[in-house]
Amino acid sequence: MINRPQPSAIRLLQTLILSCLSFSSFANEAALYDLAPPDSAFLRIINLQKNTTTEEIALHIGNKRLSTGAYCSASEFIYLPAGDYSQQMNGLPWKGILQPGKAYSLLVGDKTVTLLKDYRAEDSRRGMLVVYNFSNRSKLSLTTAKSARPVLTHIRQNASAARGINPLKSAFSVVDSGDIEAVSLALTKAMIFQPGVLSSLFICSDQSGLFTRWADRVGGR
Repeated sequence: MINRPQPSAIRLLQTLILSCLSFSSFANEAALYDLAPPDSAFLRIINLQKNTTTEEIALHIGNKRLSTGAYCSASEFIYLPAGDYSQQMNGLPWKGILQPGKAYSLLVGDKTVTLLKDYRAEDSRRGMLVVYNFSNRSKLSLTTAKSARPVLTHIRQNASAARGINPLKSAFSVVDSGDIEAVSLALTKAMIFQPGVLSSLFICSDQSGLFTRWADRVGGR
């Protein structure tokens, strides 16, 4: 006699399969790094132009193109041969050395372009959270949204801080590092952190105050 699976067991199996497929499709963006030739460097652009009427920023390197939307957004990462680079972007010159296996961001301001050595997720079991203070505040801290527990503290203006983070879904609160009462200045959208994936949070400011934005694309290991 053949034992047939019960309907409840079938539904559970279907749910698990769909969950795995959903996770795989989300994590496929990290496959960019797995497909990169050995000793490649990784590059993206971050739009920090406040006083421009052109929302999109684009950069062509060889046969590859990077583009990002409005202020306080980022492009996806691309991989490139390591080496010296010197180019123009939106009429602004930049040059720098991209080292093998390292990640970089081009910070595109109104008048300057700065090459920033960035982060990559090193732990395949944990994600990496990176927070960038592009606001008008000298030092900011990040806490959990519900319990106000410190996550990253004293992030200087135009600097960043990073930490490993377990796979989970979480939202955060931005507070001034000098505020003893830790009054929230801005709340983030909830992010689902994935193992071996870099998640970038930008803290920016405009005429309405502070706001946060997750990077448009995730980076991988």
